[in-house]
Amino acid sequence: MWHELDQEALAREETAFASPRPPEEVEQIVALARLDLYNRNRPCGAGALQRHLQDHAHLRPLPSRRRIGQILIQYGLTHGRTGWYEGEDLAWLPAASRIPKEKRRSL
Repeated sequence: MWHELDQEALAREETAFASPRPPEEVEQIVALARLDLYNRNRPCGAGALQRHLQDHAHLRPLPSRRRIGQILIQYGLTHGRTGWYEGEDLAWLPAASRIPKEKRRSL
């Protein structure tokens, strides 16, 4: 009986009419999904993350590849990195892209 249920279809139905999430929550979902893919040695670029979010996170609306790339830069999750390191100079990063220290540590 239970083994016949399609879990993916149920998840899609539950989130089909879900209200949009706040931008901060979307950023955290993207960052955590990227770290999860990275730790499992899976492709974790913007395109792969967008497909992963579409299949597993059911975000509405789905962030664009460009926005996902911006989030990865903001959280220091590019080029095999796992975030910003203590004492790292972020002066090169535009002010609008800098994540406050307390928010960076929440991941």
